[in-house]
Amino acid sequence: MEKLKQILRPIYLPLINYKASKLYKQYSLIKNFIVDYKLYKNYSIVFSKQDLLNKEADLILNYHSIEKGMLFKDTKKGFATNRIKNLHKLLNDPEIIKNINRSQIKVGYQVICKYYEMHKNEGYNIEHIFSQKQYEKYKSVLKTEYSDDFNGVINWDKEKFYEFTSQDFFKFAYSRKSVREFTGELIQIDLIQKAITLANTAPSVCNRQASNVYLIEDKKKIDEILNIQGGFTGYTKNVNQLLILTNDRKFYYTVGERNQFYIDGGIYLMNLLYALHYYKIGNCPANWGKKIDEEKKLDKVISIPESEKIICLIPIGELKDKFRTTLSKRRPITENFQKL
Repeated sequence: MEKLKQILRPIYLPLINYKASKLYKQYSLIKNFIVDYKLYKNYSIVFSKQDLLNKEADLILNYHSIEKGMLFKDTKKGFATNRIKNLHKLLNDPEIIKNINRSQIKVGYQVICKYYEMHKNEGYNIEHIFSQKQYEKYKSVLKTEYSDDFNGVINWDKEKFYEFTSQDFFKFAYSRKSVREFTGELIQIDLIQKAITLANTAPSVCNRQASNVYLIEDKKKIDEILNIQGGFTGYTKNVNQLLILTNDRKFYYTVGERNQFYIDGGIYLMNLLYALHYYKIGNCPANWGKKIDEEKKLDKVISIPESEKIICLIPIGELKDKFRTTLSKRRPITENFQKL
């Protein structure tokens, strides 16, 4: 056996050394990036909207935008016209109609019906983008699921909203909502620090703890950052504090961990949102799924180490005494749980 090892040593030693080399690791990274690229290209709605789940994702994107528009008390006539046009196309798709019992498809029909009713109640004529015939068709698709009591928004008072922050986790988790209406009053730094200390209990791969949180209180910079983000339009006036959550690539050491910073960052984000809610700090996670172009624009506003990837922007603030949140209907377990 020893002789065999001596004979094979000149063969397997170079192979072992090659797999430990930077060249091999670079090859492996590129190989995996190519597979990542192909999977994203084949299955995301960036390139295809043929699959039912692709259509459903597109539907959610558009109806949730309508929900956010409904938060404004003085809504403009025909707001989110492009979203309505997209929804008409989706809600008339035979496959979508056939799957009306799926929670997100059903709420899509309910939201667009509410949109029509809101305009009718205000005396707005929107026949050029949404006819009564279309409205009646959507109601017929919903059948008994249609209700004129449905609302895409929830009205709150602050005391009621924070009622369950010290209750059991079931009630606490269901009570957390993304809120966009702040008074403009600053949250005390010691309270923010308490929330981050609590968020630091988030688990991470091998206890790496690679997440970082930055606080910005410069109003000019906040407005510039949220303008680049693009999804908080109309709600920035009273945003005077902004948290930026990042995760540092320096803590990951295998090609297999190339996306681990998104996972650990996502876990930390949820913990942070719960911690903010626990300390009664209003908050709303603002998506940072951006491209390099937006990253470069952001670099001109703030300085974050190149090794760190932004996971999310989180406007925070003191809540108004009365405010609204979107319905954001949750899926039932029948749609996202199965035993293999």
